Amino acid sequence: MSEKLSHIKELLAEKDYRFTPQREAILHVIMQCQDDHLTADEIYRRTKEAYPEIGIATVYRTLELFETLGLINRLRFSEEKALYEFNPGYHKHYHHHIICLRCGRILEFNEDLLEDIEAAVTSSTGFSIVDHSLAIYGYCKACQEKGG
Repeated sequence: MSEKLSHIKELLAEKDYRFTPQREAILHVIMQCQDDHLTADEIYRRTKEAYPEIGIATVYRTLELFETLGLINRLRFSEEKALYEFNPGYHKHYHHHIICLRCGRILEFNEDLLEDIEAAVTSSTGFSIVDHSLAIYGYCKACQEKGG
């Protein structure tokens, strides 16, 4: 984690942002929960445990900054809430999401099978694609076994 942290500090410095204790605390929460998809409120609560003085507005501003810099991804699977996840590739696409409609569980699918579609879109439209996102909705194995 220290190599990633050093790189992130350098990235912030290059863009004239300080790596404040609050930003570091938020980043630690996000990096420690790499396999989870957290809401801003969850990030706030977990950060507040280690850094009690932090305010929710600081968390939202920091999430916005981290998203702008490509350090995190903001995911919107519904109108209700945004979820955040650490982006270890810093703007490099690395997975898709599978969402269970019954239990809400979010799984990650790491194979990128959309290159052919991107090539066809680029060829037929001239559109320069820089990234894509795919969310697949259905029922996880556990929910299927429960019935329905």
